[in-house]
Amino acid sequence: MNRDKGAAASPPTDRVVSVIEMLAGSEASCSIAQVADSLGLSRSTVASILAALDARRWVRRESDLTYRLGPALVGVGDAARGALGIPPGLDEALAGLAEEVDCGAALGTVGAADLTFLAVDAGRGRLPAGITAGTVLPLRAPAGAAVIAFADQSRQRAWLETVPPEERAALDAALACIKSKGVGVWGIGAADPGMLDVLAEVVEHLAEDPTRHNLRARVLALLGGISGRPYAAADLDRDAALPISYLVAPVFDADGRAVWELQIGPLRSAVTRTERRRYIKHLTRTARELETRKGANT
Repeated sequence: MNRDKGAAASPPTDRVVSVIEMLAGSEASCSIAQVADSLGLSRSTVASILAALDARRWVRRESDLTYRLGPALVGVGDAARGALGIPPGLDEALAGLAEEVDCGAALGTVGAADLTFLAVDAGRGRLPAGITAGTVLPLRAPAGAAVIAFADQSRQRAWLETVPPEERAALDAALACIKSKGVGVWGIGAADPGMLDVLAEVVEHLAEDPTRHNLRARVLALLGGISGRPYAAADLDRDAALPISYLVAPVFDADGRAVWELQIGPLRSAVTRTERRRYIKHLTRTARELETRKGANT
């Protein structure tokens, strides 16, 4: 019996990509049987794919006949970072930021229709919730706000139209705050940290199964949609403590274009004015430091 589920909808290239994605998401090396069972493919199909990848050093076969990613992918990863103009030392910069603010940090690039996370440091927590390097989110507000704030009016209008009309005024004020203060700040909203934590665990579990991309994307969209309202500039200057889920800042390329969004996610129910200033200082300082590094776009 042919075990390759949905073969008509899963051309050979898709199967190869799924095998690589599964190995990339696994902390341990995997046997042919493990890969086949996880992806719903026949063992002969998986064996053939892995043999071809091993010959090109995209995977490596261990002495116990299990497989893990191979050394050839190191060069592929470096080339991808170069093509995207990712600043050298990004991982170290994010790690330093995460340590300074004691929470997760991430850098994403904003395209025409999506936000792609290029690097993530989880810090002491899981935030940005459920996000890993390579995660792609549809460009729906509030995603990508740090870049959209510096886009032309037509693009800002299209972005604002991805949410209900009653939410647009607050988001428009958030864009103005990002332009004036260099930072955007979001509240926690109705979702408590415990619920976000559970959803993040679901995302991480789904990441281990490349066949569940659609469901994972839906959960990620849910996570992105339950953050609280954005704060206007006047809110941030208040003396009162505020609930904060995450903060974003733009990172500009050598031509002065906002192309990246730097993000931290403290997810705290009460953040004092002094603490807010500390978050903003470290976030914006790291953004400026990344701009001084020489990437492919500089």
